[in-house]
Amino acid sequence: MLVAGCRSAAPPPTESDLEAARLRLSRPLPGSPVALYHLRVPSSGGLRLSLLTSGEAGRLTVSEPFGSAVSLTAWVGAAPATFFDLRQGCRLDAVDLERVLGISAMPLPQAVRLLAGRLPAVDGDRVSIRADGRLLVEGLGWKAVIEVAPEPWRVMSAAEERAGDGGWKIELSDHTASVPGIVHVRRENGRWAELELVRLEWKDTSELPPLPELPVCVLARSHPETLVGTAEFSMQKRAILCKF
Repeated sequence: MLVAGCRSAAPPPTESDLEAARLRLSRPLPGSPVALYHLRVPSSGGLRLSLLTSGEAGRLTVSEPFGSAVSLTAWVGAAPATFFDLRQGCRLDAVDLERVLGISAMPLPQAVRLLAGRLPAVDGDRVSIRADGRLLVEGLGWKAVIEVAPEPWRVMSAAEERAGDGGWKIELSDHTASVPGIVHVRRENGRWAELELVRLEWKDTSELPPLPELPVCVLARSHPETLVGTAEFSMQKRAILCKF
């Protein structure tokens, strides 16, 4: 594994460096990534997250240590994703990564590219060079500032760009080539989640397993001990990842 060293000792990348990084990290993926991660959140350190993709479609499944799946997130291209709460037996439509890792407004296809060692940008997104030595990815309804490092070019962090302070930040480390071995997510409220890569394979496009047929989750008022907000879904009180 290649471990990133101290970045403060290296000079900031030039505009030509950043253009080289943009081109290198915007390449298509070599196949459909299939990956397994150890998942740690404040409430648990023994979860697993599996990523299964086929072309533009994919699944993210979170399981308990002994194999029981607790949630499933499914998507096809840029269409809204669906979150299945397998404990409560219901689903939420039109969701983003906030239900899984607390990253609101980052679409699933872009997140897959980030996990697979690329810039989190797909066709239609804009990638530009900033004067501060970083890249900016602008998608529909979201922006992220990207810090990169060379030899080989790899993404070191992605931070939400929005008015005011705060926002989520993703730090990536322990790279093998451009693929991160550790992905640490921190939310604006201080809560966090961490993924440790166990295995990554590249597959040809294949058929994904069918989705469960579940009713829509019922909207209910939130309680102080759950997430901050005036209205949340009742299933969140038991969904492991919604409590980190």
